[in-house]
Amino acid sequence: AMFATASLQGHYESQKMLETVELSMVDLPPCVLAEVEPEKAPLEYAHVATIDQYVAGLPRDKRWILHLVDTISAWYKVDAKLVLSIISVESNFVATAQSNQQAQGLMQLIPDTADRFNVKNAFNASQNIKGGVAYLRWLLAYFKGDVALAVAAYNAGEGSVNKYNGIPPFPETRQYVKKVQARYPVKNHSFDGTITEPSPIFKRRG
Repeated sequence: AMFATASLQGHYESQKMLETVELSMVDLPPCVLAEVEPEKAPLEYAHVATIDQYVAGLPRDKRWILHLVDTISAWYKVDAKLVLSIISVESNFVATAQSNQQAQGLMQLIPDTADRFNVKNAFNASQNIKGGVAYLRWLLAYFKGDVALAVAAYNAGEGSVNKYNGIPPFPETRQYVKKVQARYPVKNHSFDGTITEPSPIFKRRG
């Protein structure tokens, strides 16, 4: 009970104790992310801090999240900076955040996504990040490394991105993509093409 209480309050060591898999023992793979030239952030978001600047200003009581993200992101071969950028926009690093649409935790998982990626408790930071990063890895594979499409789908669902053949025209989603891109101005990410068949968008585009 003591560990569970501390875990919900964001104690990093307690998070590790609660996990079935000891993340500290994971053999971290070498960096496999492709080197790409970063895109410039949209002008209206030029004042927004990059993710490096943002995390440099994180209060001490939230910095344990950085270690958790680094470990889990390396495990799934997703750039930790992309994950941190999404967390900054989704929950501002509040592990107990909950939206009106019942999105929960650091990466704001809705119940369907939590179930899809076997997250039993979305307010447990380790489970939440694992589920969110697993979904992000799947989206990057589905959209062949296109970060903007993957981020749009993280917000609006891959079905909406397929329907509109790109970033959906929803103001919330378009603003969301711009905010994440301002923090993480990278166009393409490496991906594992064996995870899923690509989106039908690419067949339509030829």
